[in-house]
Amino acid sequence: MSTVPPAEGPDESPSDAQWEAFLRDAAAGGAGAPKEPSARARSRLPGARIRRPRRPGRMRSATAWLASAAPWLAVGAVVVFGAFQMGLIPLSSTPTSGPAKAVPLPGGGTSDGDRCGAKGYHRFPLPKSATTPPRPSSGTDEPGPKLVLSHYGYEWNPDDGGRLTVGLLFATPGSKKPFHVSRALGGEGVAVEIEGPEGLVAGAHGLPVTWPSTEQAGALVDVSDGGGGEVTLPLEAVCPGHDGRSVAKSLQPPVDSHNTITGQPPYRMVVSLRDPAVGTLRTSLGLPAGGNLLSANNLVLPVGS
Repeated sequence: MSTVPPAEGPDESPSDAQWEAFLRDAAAGGAGAPKEPSARARSRLPGARIRRPRRPGRMRSATAWLASAAPWLAVGAVVVFGAFQMGLIPLSSTPTSGPAKAVPLPGGGTSDGDRCGAKGYHRFPLPKSATTPPRPSSGTDEPGPKLVLSHYGYEWNPDDGGRLTVGLLFATPGSKKPFHVSRALGGEGVAVEIEGPEGLVAGAHGLPVTWPSTEQAGALVDVSDGGGGEVTLPLEAVCPGHDGRSVAKSLQPPVDSHNTITGQPPYRMVVSLRDPAVGTLRTSLGLPAGGNLLSANNLVLPVGS
């Protein structure tokens, strides 16, 4: 037999005492639920009951509240956990950075943390043209091997917080000669330096390249026909006081409402490498070896070019 007290009136929502009695009955296989609330009661927002003086004996117990809310709390926990597993909820809104000292990086390479704040620092001895915007194409560009940045940006990852990625693309304009670079790029890897108005904000050297799966075999990689790979810059290579997401954003040039570029990016990124195959190809074309160096940056053509 049910112990649920009768409703107090036709327009009254079930009292706390009724709900508590109902929950006790339900747990013991008892009778049905208290009377359905009226239209006036149903119009209230869930969980936002109108505050009014309570009569003695109507203080709702924490146990009853938890008993009624437990199924919904469980559903919410499953939803949140599922979103976390899918990478939709980051562990931190601000990606972390590395220390102000050189440290080994996960995956290979060494950070330039000991150079944080330095201006004009580059791992390789680059010519001045390596840090200037590209020249407008005239159709008579000097032949020889070239390096282009195919893409770059920030990639969030639930395992390590994220990373900066840079795509490398090789080109050999004016030449049909084969171009095969070593997989480890002369054993020195790739150097990346990102500099803002206050100096170096992120950088590393000795970074390995992830080559496409079609080019995995052998010690050499054929980049004759626009081949390339990708370099990863872990957050440990970002200087203190900066974070990967804001650094990546500052590598993009400003645009107006028509998506037209209006100036240079706030931060300049220079990517460079050194491989014997670069000098060999240049020499075969009658050009100076140039120290076997190739470099590219994120600067854009001057506005109006």
